[in-house]
Amino acid sequence: MSIPASTLLHLQDLHRQPVGTKVRFLGCIRAYNLADATLILTFPPKPIPRASVNISVPLPTLNIGTLKDGFWVNVIGYVTEAKNDDDPGEGITSVNAIALWPAGNVTPSKYKEVLEGRLSVERELDRQQSCIRPEFQSNMHETPEQ
Repeated sequence: MSIPASTLLHLQDLHRQPVGTKVRFLGCIRAYNLADATLILTFPPKPIPRASVNISVPLPTLNIGTLKDGFWVNVIGYVTEAKNDDDPGEGITSVNAIALWPAGNVTPSKYKEVLEGRLSVERELDRQQSCIRPEFQSNMHETPEQ
């Protein structure tokens, strides 16, 4: 099984990720604190769960005009603080962003449908790879001798 560069997930699943996990998700800006370079993101129509995203690293490359309430952004970063239970409640998961870019216009229901489809395919591929016998897995990566 290969280790992904980042774990693609829905914002509502951030709280289940252990601290240090590299994540990739989409969120809608609800607040921007200029003093500490932090965005608060949600996934409408639900106001919770939320992600508090420190954007100090990508900030120099961002167009500040895209950091407005209601704008959608893609985030890649590391979880720095998370609630590791099944109920996100009122909690906020903290993430240090290493990359952030505008997502354009997003239809939340369509995005969720497409994301769930992709994650389902990835889970099935992982399941199929785990069923391959170990001796075949090691042979799959070897090049034939010439």
